[in-house]
Amino acid sequence: MFTNKLASNRGHDAKTVVEASTLFLRPGNANHPDILATLKASRSLSRLRDWLLDYARLLGFYGARYIHVGNFWTNEPDSSPHHPLRFLTTSPRDADDADDWLVRDPCAAQVRTAIAPFAYSTRTKAGLDPIQRIWLENERARGVSAGIIIPVQDSIQGPAYISLFGNDETGSRDMAERCGPDLAFAAAHFHAKAKQFVPLADWVPRLSAREQQVLRLASMGYTYAQSGEALGLSEKAIDYHLRNASDKLGAQSKLRAVVLAFAHGLATV
Repeated sequence: MFTNKLASNRGHDAKTVVEASTLFLRPGNANHPDILATLKASRSLSRLRDWLLDYARLLGFYGARYIHVGNFWTNEPDSSPHHPLRFLTTSPRDADDADDWLVRDPCAAQVRTAIAPFAYSTRTKAGLDPIQRIWLENERARGVSAGIIIPVQDSIQGPAYISLFGNDETGSRDMAERCGPDLAFAAAHFHAKAKQFVPLADWVPRLSAREQQVLRLASMGYTYAQSGEALGLSEKAIDYHLRNASDKLGAQSKLRAVVLAFAHGLATV
């Protein structure tokens, strides 16, 4: 998709790759706009996947995953969802793990509060549950020993992250430290694009166009009467659609339904 000008660095030592990556990613560098321009021109799921793979390989990694963690869906404050809102991977081997990815990946919990990119290793350590331990062992079995997590803090629809995976622990750590702002910049742009083209997971409720309309008006402070006048519906009809939306979202009130709908991108202003 974009010219791989770091390809010649493959096989070089980690310091060489990191230095070249820093130059390539620096916004002032002439190559940097090429990356963003190619991303902005990606207008389909397949094109986004191609971009993600090219970007990962450009930096010396095998591939990458994009995971939109989202906000807590459940009304139980102490529980954590197992399933991401959106999931995109450059590896076909990840397909079976997508549904409960947030349980398998030990980095998922850290992403909720992390701001800067950080390196990770697939070496098992104390404090991991059996599912995470098995997942890390499987990663090592397929040749993945390290990578970089690039978090994106979305204040509206919840956190997301890009996970670059490869086999160079030292290089991953150095790149995360030296190229953090540039990696984060690219990841934020990718997340904005992914929300347009990466579909929501099957478990996420779907709201009808009318349900989205009444929730949008409710978020603007419209009364039932005002919403009915704006949409040409009776107050009874407005109440009907709000109740349906609340039931789908598992919300106990109209306010909670509005919050959930907008937090998960099911309705927009």
